Amino acid sequence: MHRWSPFRSIILVYLTIIIIGTLLILIPASSHGVSFIDALHTATSAVCVTGLIVKDTASDFTLFGKGIILFLIQIGGMGYMAFATLLMVIFGLKPDSRQGMVIKEEFGLFSRDKIPQFLRLVVLTTFTFEALGIILLYFGFIKAGFPVNEAISHAVFQSVSAFCNAGFSSFSTNLSGFQNTPLVAWTAPFLFIAGGLGFIVLQDISGRFRGRKRRLSAHSRIVFITTLILIVTGTIAIMALESGNKLADLPLMTKFTISFFTATTPRTAGFSLINIVDLLPTTLLLLIVFMFIGASPGGTGGGIKTTTFVIISFFIRSRIKGRKSVNIEKRRVSEEQVNKALTLFFISLILIVVMVGILSFTERDIIKERGLLPVIFEEFSAFGTVGLSTGSSEKPTLSLVHDFSAVGRLIIILTMIAGRVGPLTFTAMVMRDKVTELFKYPPARIQIG
Repeated sequence: MHRWSPFRSIILVYLTIIIIGTLLILIPASSHGVSFIDALHTATSAVCVTGLIVKDTASDFTLFGKGIILFLIQIGGMGYMAFATLLMVIFGLKPDSRQGMVIKEEFGLFSRDKIPQFLRLVVLTTFTFEALGIILLYFGFIKAGFPVNEAISHAVFQSVSAFCNAGFSSFSTNLSGFQNTPLVAWTAPFLFIAGGLGFIVLQDISGRFRGRKRRLSAHSRIVFITTLILIVTGTIAIMALESGNKLADLPLMTKFTISFFTATTPRTAGFSLINIVDLLPTTLLLLIVFMFIGASPGGTGGGIKTTTFVIISFFIRSRIKGRKSVNIEKRRVSEEQVNKALTLFFISLILIVVMVGILSFTERDIIKERGLLPVIFEEFSAFGTVGLSTGSSEKPTLSLVHDFSAVGRLIIILTMIAGRVGPLTFTAMVMRDKVTELFKYPPARIQIG
């Protein structure tokens, strides 16, 4: 019999929320008609803050249905334990030690010290950024010519979805058409960059501004620098690659806006200013790399995380130089952290390769028509909880997964869940507990390379 594990609690509660969300979406008042598999996919995509859609959020769901989707996005973005703790505080309850352990694992915290303060920061930060986003987006939509009531509803939906890195939009064409509306085209990236940085980093920044710290922690500095490098290199690369393609004949500022937006959105946001299907294969491959890296630990995004990418990069660098230790920011990375990063990387890669292998069989008709790259792109998007897609052949405003078979859709659903809770958590849930080694075998001599 397995002993209690916070890893199992995390994934089981997420599954429970997804099932409840599915049932709510199936209520006739929620939509204009959805099947069970469509409702399951929509609920999973919302809770896992992904944004791959098989139904048009704008036209296929009622106001009540959109509210359900937004509620699921909020739970998924904040983390269910943060949301549950908020409700507990409202009713005068306190999380016990077991719940504290789950919170530690869900947010990737170093310890359980000051968890109540951290959760207060999560709630306060989430609502503050979302409120600021609502105000800015409201004026943007007003400037774009929307009536007041529509501007408010669109602003609320886009703001919550953007900060939670969900990628759902209350517009059928996502944010296409707002390239020349700065309050929309720049507010959305601001929100999903903030959400992607992670609550650990935001807590560190908060402490510094309050005078409690003189400088940011090594973790926060690594996240900031890596995020900046990825955004800058991505913007430059996309602008260069697409200057003769999708960005041709556009004003320079519009080119820069689209390039910046497109470079930041694969960091698990999923919003788009342009049709992704129109991008060059080279650009799509670049976006796949960004989707795989994802956001930062303890945030609203998915992927292997920026810190994992940095640790592996420095590990390779150290080995090439013949060094045993991995040093970053004049700090030594422990062997345990290096092993965890390598394990996470390879489990994630193996998971994606296996899922693509299954999809290459179940979706062979789509591959014959459009090639393998769009299917690979969809799988990486699901794993990174991004939501970008090359689009359905039947209904271009929907994701390619709309055209998948029932088995293919289930593969994407499982990938989204694994991407949201984290491959290590997903693996720990299905694996046995650690066994103490009573003895060690003699070393093997195996030639490499």
